[in-house]
Amino acid sequence: MTRHADITAPVPGPTAAGGTQSLERAITLLRAVAAAGTDGARLADLMTGAGLSKATAHRLLMALARDGLVEQDTRSKRYHLGPDLVALGDLAALRHRRPAAPALPSPPEAAAPLPGAPEPAAAEPAVRPSAFLRPEYRGDSIALATLLCDRHVRAADGARAALLHESVAGQTTELSFARLARDSARFATVLAGMGVGPGDRVAVLLPKGSELLITALAIWRLGGVYMPLFTTYTASAVAYRLTDSDARAIVTNGFLRRKVPRDNSRPVVTVEGDEAFGPDAVPFWSSLHEAAPRTDVARYREGDAFALIYTSESEPTPLGVSLPVKALSGIEQYMRIGLDLRDDDIYWNMADPGWAYGAYYGLVGPLLLGRTTIFCDGPYDVRQGYRMLTKFGVTNLTAAPSQIRVWHGADPAGSHQFALRILSVVGEPLPPDLIAWANRTVKVPLLDQYGQRETGIFIVNRYDPDGMEAADGEAAQPASGSLGRPMPGFRVVILDPDGREAPVGGAGEIAIDVDRSPLFWFESYANNPERTARRFRHGRRYYLTGDWAFLDADGNIHYRGRASDAIQMQQGE
Repeated sequence: MTRHADITAPVPGPTAAGGTQSLERAITLLRAVAAAGTDGARLADLMTGAGLSKATAHRLLMALARDGLVEQDTRSKRYHLGPDLVALGDLAALRHRRPAAPALPSPPEAAAPLPGAPEPAAAEPAVRPSAFLRPEYRGDSIALATLLCDRHVRAADGARAALLHESVAGQTTELSFARLARDSARFATVLAGMGVGPGDRVAVLLPKGSELLITALAIWRLGGVYMPLFTTYTASAVAYRLTDSDARAIVTNGFLRRKVPRDNSRPVVTVEGDEAFGPDAVPFWSSLHEAAPRTDVARYREGDAFALIYTSESEPTPLGVSLPVKALSGIEQYMRIGLDLRDDDIYWNMADPGWAYGAYYGLVGPLLLGRTTIFCDGPYDVRQGYRMLTKFGVTNLTAAPSQIRVWHGADPAGSHQFALRILSVVGEPLPPDLIAWANRTVKVPLLDQYGQRETGIFIVNRYDPDGMEAADGEAAQPASGSLGRPMPGFRVVILDPDGREAPVGGAGEIAIDVDRSPLFWFESYANNPERTARRFRHGRRYYLTGDWAFLDADGNIHYRGRASDAIQMQQGE
């Protein structure tokens, strides 16, 4: 995600005719791919078979590939039916009890041409459907702790690591999903004894480590709300958030407890250590081991909050952003599509879990997918970063540009030893020199991300060292200065000051078309109705980001400025 995001420009609504035309073209392409059989189809063959221009065929194929309906063999450059389409075909065959043609889901809708604008060869999808609107994230009886932990214990006999924790000294400890399930069930009993129940906020002021994961899962077993507090907060910042959230309990350690107000009347659990923590504190590990495991798992409704993230200390009045259970669809979408996270990847998200990006995609995301979270202690150090990359064989890395810039300066001769497959950058603008360095030196694709606390990531750009196939067959890179294009599940537009969707090239405020963005989940701030109203000042149809941009003819969003109330997902990294 870029810094202008804590995420830009307008695509007008599709007409019925435009949507029908794109549907027919996509179906024609899919049939042409299917007709090629196991050999696959070349782009030239598909153009001829479908009667489409090169630009139109290529653009539709890229949209279908993003949703898993087609895939391209990287060596032969031939297109094949994708795994999602094959699975849908199998379901159709079972239903009709005979071999059937693959069931074709509706492909992306085409955007309607703007008045006075030249008609593109193929309309860019207004919103691409998400493959991850899972039914388990919807309804009124969602066992969150089961989704994030217990089901992974059953699937992998509990042996898979939920956490690899690296100390500053280089010592690695591991927490398995089985151990996480057992310890969080015991700690849930401890918290329940303090009066924590459904909907209660629990403030967690802890460094990266196993205690943080155990505490979060224990809160979710009780139906509570996990509220991380960044460890560098001042005492006054901690006090404000405790009061504003009406937190029921606090979990911290001896060193950080000094930031808790002296007149605090809430129960406090303190991780045992060298620091004295006073007679009124409940010892974390001792009480956990003495408690009986809680066997029942609380249920959430899809709109219920399970996390509460506050904005930074720089805000005059920090805003509380509630993360509802239905946001898990967007988290899975981003992990699998935005980050291109694969089953064999070793994933390291360097963001602190005290911030939104680290909480969403460094804590919740890996737990949701049953992947290992990697936590690294201490202030950022480039030598430690290189050690982590080589020690764990990291293949999928997410970092802030400032962290990558330090690596750029060091630029070790042994960079070719890295196992990196892809690198994602979030939190700040991505300068051209870092793009060039990643492409030429590290030699991996670089993804630039844009999002906000209230939305998660919803725009992505990809810079590839080998280039991306363009309509004319030449290597292509994103347009200069472009944030990229919307993620599947979002329709992003540019609004003029009067709340109208601006034409191509017209400057305005980046907004999300809520009615046509199934992955959008933000409803309101937990503590500020006035700021909520400013986000929806043109009505509930559009969520306003506070960032300014314009849309080009190819659907790329170009950032042009930031309003004072735009909120980043990641700060202080």
